[in-house]
Amino acid sequence: MLITRGYRTQLDLNHQQITLCKQHAGAARWSWNWGLRRKQEVYQQEKRWISAMELHRELNTLKQTEIPWMYEVSKAAPQEALRDLDQAYRNFFRRCDLKKEGKWRGKLGFPKPKTKRKGVGSFRLTGSIHIYEQAIELPRFGRLRLHECGYLPTGGVAVLSATVSEKAGRCFVSVQVSEQVPDPPQAAGPPIGVDTGIKTLAQCSDGRAIANPKALTSELKRIKRLHRWLSRKQNGSKNRAKARQKLARKYARVAYVREDALHKGTSQLTRAQLPPEEREIRKAEIAATLPEPRAKVKPKRGKRSKKESPPEPLPKTIANKVKAKQMKKLLRQARALDAQRRPAVVVLEDLHVAGMRTEPQAGSGNQRCRIRRVQAANGLQNVLARRKPAVGRSLVCFHQTVLWLQPYQRRDRPFRAHLCLRASGLWAGD
Repeated sequence: MLITRGYRTQLDLNHQQITLCKQHAGAARWSWNWGLRRKQEVYQQEKRWISAMELHRELNTLKQTEIPWMYEVSKAAPQEALRDLDQAYRNFFRRCDLKKEGKWRGKLGFPKPKTKRKGVGSFRLTGSIHIYEQAIELPRFGRLRLHECGYLPTGGVAVLSATVSEKAGRCFVSVQVSEQVPDPPQAAGPPIGVDTGIKTLAQCSDGRAIANPKALTSELKRIKRLHRWLSRKQNGSKNRAKARQKLARKYARVAYVREDALHKGTSQLTRAQLPPEEREIRKAEIAATLPEPRAKVKPKRGKRSKKESPPEPLPKTIANKVKAKQMKKLLRQARALDAQRRPAVVVLEDLHVAGMRTEPQAGSGNQRCRIRRVQAANGLQNVLARRKPAVGRSLVCFHQTVLWLQPYQRRDRPFRAHLCLRASGLWAGD
């Protein structure tokens, strides 16, 4: 089947490339704010919504007179920002319709102006994008060195766009590609119930427990020290900028640890757990079928261009890294032989929480979203066991089955995990 997937990795940029990235991010931010003002002005005057294409035509006219600095960046950055603004308006009106029908409870999310206070920002580029083993070539940038080699796909995919973003002083590139993957075989294993909690990130009905790293708690002492260090620095000084950068990196590390725990936890729930001996055997089989990685050569165009030389082999250290990444990707693919090892249905406890950011509840909302994304690639079915708060007790309701839980009566996590299965009608235990 044909899927659209994103690959995100870190960039290693020099000072000139970082300056160019900031220029593109500023152009995209300025285009968003200008387009938002123009949309509001046109609606007040003409009672209609101006499209992104009309805004781009006006922007091209302004480039010749008022904003000539816009020629220093790629045209894709402001153009994609205006398209994102159009999509934000469509999402706002869609939520308004759902609000009238009583199907939307959150904020409607009208587009707001962007500011540098929340970060440098990001921009998206389209057009001629080439991916190599150690670099990526973007319009107006040329080749940018990658921090990790062998992760981005170099062949067999159609590159749609590339988004460059910044977080805590580090630049990342996210490449959206369209690739062909084999259809996942349907899982046939017994269903499992998952109870999300505090001490452990998740407790399964089959006895498995996914540990909670508690990233914020472990880093809280260092974060407090960095906050005190930042408060003692003079406003506008370089030392204050350095302290702010260190604090931002510490918060970014907390987010990375949580994200890593969610990815590993959902992989344990949705993929087949292989014994170490069988895993080594499969690695050897995959390594025997993989060709020796070679450096990708950019094709030369033109009638007078010389004949292309064959690609040269990569250095041994880089070739081993590229081959290890390819093996890891093929090892994660679902197989028909592992159908009995993968659960056919994963029943999650739904707490009716959009996102959980505090330490005790870290990850249950994000974990549910992550499992929904992974289930399609592994042939699984995802079920939510509704749990709504009531007076003095909690209600678990699914498939016309209502079960009542007295708070503080049963604190056994495996019992609650089995309760999710019973509520969905997939478990008939005692």
